[in-house]
Amino acid sequence: MRRVDELARIVESIVYAPTYLLLGVDLRGRIVYQTMEGGFNSIWYLDATSGTRRRLTETMIHWPGLISRNRRRVSFTRDVSGGKELQVIGYIDLEADKEAVFEHMEPVRVLGFADDGEKIAFAGASQKDVALYVARKNSVEKLVNLNTYAIVTDVSKDFIVGFGNLRRNPRSKELFIHNISTGETEIITPREGSVNENPIILPNGGIIFESNALSGDSKELLAYDFAEGRFKKLVLPYRDYENYKPVENIFYREFDGKLVVVGKRDGRSKLFIDGKLVETPVGSVLNAFIADGKIYYTFTSLAKPTSIMVYDGNVNREVLSAELPEDIKRSFGEVLFTRVRAPDGVEVPTFIIKSRRNSGINAFVVFIHGGPWWEVADEWNVRIVPLVASGFNVVAPNFRGSTGYGESFRQMDIGDPGGGDLLDVEIVTRWALESNLGRRAFTWGYSYGGYMTLWAMASKPDLYECGVAGAPVADWGEMYELSDAVFREFIDILFAGKRELWKQRSPSTYAHNVMKPLCIIQPQNDSRTPLKPVLKFVERLAEHGKTFELHVIPGSGHLITEPAKLAQLLTYMLLFFEKCSHGSI
Repeated sequence: MRRVDELARIVESIVYAPTYLLLGVDLRGRIVYQTMEGGFNSIWYLDATSGTRRRLTETMIHWPGLISRNRRRVSFTRDVSGGKELQVIGYIDLEADKEAVFEHMEPVRVLGFADDGEKIAFAGASQKDVALYVARKNSVEKLVNLNTYAIVTDVSKDFIVGFGNLRRNPRSKELFIHNISTGETEIITPREGSVNENPIILPNGGIIFESNALSGDSKELLAYDFAEGRFKKLVLPYRDYENYKPVENIFYREFDGKLVVVGKRDGRSKLFIDGKLVETPVGSVLNAFIADGKIYYTFTSLAKPTSIMVYDGNVNREVLSAELPEDIKRSFGEVLFTRVRAPDGVEVPTFIIKSRRNSGINAFVVFIHGGPWWEVADEWNVRIVPLVASGFNVVAPNFRGSTGYGESFRQMDIGDPGGGDLLDVEIVTRWALESNLGRRAFTWGYSYGGYMTLWAMASKPDLYECGVAGAPVADWGEMYELSDAVFREFIDILFAGKRELWKQRSPSTYAHNVMKPLCIIQPQNDSRTPLKPVLKFVERLAEHGKTFELHVIPGSGHLITEPAKLAQLLTYMLLFFEKCSHGSI
């Protein structure tokens, strides 16, 4: 069995390799970005001319925002609750390079925010409600109660726009337009029952958003004219984008009359300007900004940490990128994408990441992503990479309910969590065993993936040799009682109001069924998947004489934004799998 210090070295070399997310280019031509370089989540700038780099935020941030429309500032949120995700709003004045924070506002869970350079609009959830706010000058004003799950995506002049489950239909999302001057909030949709997301405001007064209103499945870009009150499909000058047929659009923004769009399908994305393809490496482009005739963009893949690149003169080059140790880079084998057919005919999109490291383990890990409305894409993932570097092949199913494969596929999980999604994970696991990716199957996941790990270990006790569950849901009913307004709404949407399923689909109900070794890693201050139900689940495991480990990460919330604590999580995971591999648990 490998020594603890060797596994810790692998984890730390990955966790402390900085990632870089582009936030924009300011008026001085500086590249502004988010990174954990230096030991915590923060915002920096790079002056590409002089090579000067400097941290702009004074202490750790929670969420970074994009640079404002006038390119004079960049906003952020800061957790003031020790990881419980109660946040205040702040910004960096990019002309003076000074931080300002609205310290006297009531902290809330921020659900999306936007900055036009004069004011910051955001949606915030407290224990009792979800509301729309605006922060300007020296104060924060609560504008209107939304009373459902909603996200702010843009603000300009008098208008704030966003989207949410505004009709309280779990299978639809509508847009809202709030007029700050009149106080009126308008809810719009091109078709009742359709899914509409991520509106941005154009200089001409209209908005662009993505919607499945026309296709019923894939999200297309639509435009809405404020004055005319009319929807229309967006037609771009070049046909490359249309021919690509993206399933969704993860970024779009206008720069001096040019529309930048990042379209996505099959776990990878491509960059388009006015519909014309920009040739970038194979993997995932996350966003892009045009400045000084150059295209700056964020790029990543399963084998490459998130980095900032520039497309200039038909050439791609790196601007900011981490350098991994040679042994970590050499550990990556093939990255494959396939679809595995479930017994009911559903095809499960699946990534396979093979390891070149000869560790003699002969086991693979099924990594179950969180969400459930999320996916494993061809993007850097610190919950996967340490496994590959340690010699495990990793199989990552995008079970029904995952994003990135159309709305019909995503909505299959609504009203059925722990049902069809578990079937997909099971069939992919059996396919991997038959494909000789390893003689034994382990499983691990975080958040909803942690729930699915507990659920699989209790519902399919003979399938996995061991499992690691990070920040899991142990009991849906208890989670609901401990949640704030937005996570109560999330549970109601996910179950489509079928509260009778809560107990039936809770791992705590079936703790006695767990047969194989189980490791649970739980952040102490997690306000999404709280500690209390996990402790009760562990107590039931102990009552039934089950084999388990429990690790509680002190002072941390659900989103771990400190490399040291992230390394703690991943080291616990790797050590447990190492012991399982050698039969020493």
